[in-house]
Amino acid sequence: MAEDVALMKAIRANAYRFSIEWSRVEPVEGTWNEEAWARYAFLVRQLRGAGITPAATLLHFTLPLWMADRGGVTAPDFPDRFGRFAAEAGRRLGPGVDLWITLNEPVVQMYVGYVLGEWPPQRKDPAEATRAFAGLLRAHAAAARALRAADPGARIGVANNVMLLEPRSRLMVGDWLAAGFVDQLWNWSFPDAVRDGRARLRLPGASIDERIDGLAGSVDFFGLNYYFRYFVRLAPGAPDLVELTAGPGLRSELGGTEPVGDSPPEALFLLMREAWKRYRLPIYVTEGGIADDEGTMRGPLIRGQVEAIQRGRAEGIAVGGYFHWTLVDNFEWEKGYRPRFGLYRLDRQTLARTPAGGADVFAALAPPQ
Repeated sequence: MAEDVALMKAIRANAYRFSIEWSRVEPVEGTWNEEAWARYAFLVRQLRGAGITPAATLLHFTLPLWMADRGGVTAPDFPDRFGRFAAEAGRRLGPGVDLWITLNEPVVQMYVGYVLGEWPPQRKDPAEATRAFAGLLRAHAAAARALRAADPGARIGVANNVMLLEPRSRLMVGDWLAAGFVDQLWNWSFPDAVRDGRARLRLPGASIDERIDGLAGSVDFFGLNYYFRYFVRLAPGAPDLVELTAGPGLRSELGGTEPVGDSPPEALFLLMREAWKRYRLPIYVTEGGIADDEGTMRGPLIRGQVEAIQRGRAEGIAVGGYFHWTLVDNFEWEKGYRPRFGLYRLDRQTLARTPAGGADVFAALAPPQ
């Protein structure tokens, strides 16, 4: 851990986003793992000592087995259990943590887990998906309330996965309607619910519209995870009734059967502008990066994203900061270790870290320390 903090210093990083793994600190319901909590506290002290701002995420898709076994995010007591976890995190690690992110990409967790059925719990049930959506909103509200009680002055947000979605043909009304539907579902349904205090979601075959206590006013910033731009076409024969295609630009190496979108910097600017118009909250780019095994695209991507942020700030958008995804190559869910996002390349056999393409660009553009 100390070595990785030194790597952050080497590229002049002044902030670090990490996750607190719930199953590590509470492997058995109601029993805290003191050793695990001590290690997270040690990380926060290491970061603080190096002049690096800690940003902690409470839920990055994974759940303790005891929570998953009784229904996961759809379980009636999930919000209360998650709120208890958040309170403990705030008590133990606040005020050393400057930014708290309650949930990472909740719409992704809901849609891929409960509509597509590709991630746990591998359901394909729109009605259950709406319950997951509401459960995640209630859990965020419970966590925000608990964090403010345990760590007064905490700044709290959600990391939202946001993509630029445009009609494939600007002459086709169907493509405009399809792009608008996917845009509202994927990008804005969750933050709109947090803003309005009301869960609203429409899926083919199910919908929800209900008030949730504690949502309105529960965030202090808008977390924006940005990777892709897609063109959207109405496709009645497709499973989701829409078809996504990538445009020109830097192309991620994520691969798989899904289309892999491009990452133009102007898309990030447009998304920040839309988020600012909707919510008038400071924006943190909580993730920006690219799967780049050859190391040739990461540097241009970083330059473009910094330019987008500078353009946004010049227009009056309050952009608080940028977190590059990632420091070290990560485990990318169902794709395993193959996609390489890290500013440092990880050798899985020796665990050695070596600078990857783009690390020099990050260091050159980072603010002076």
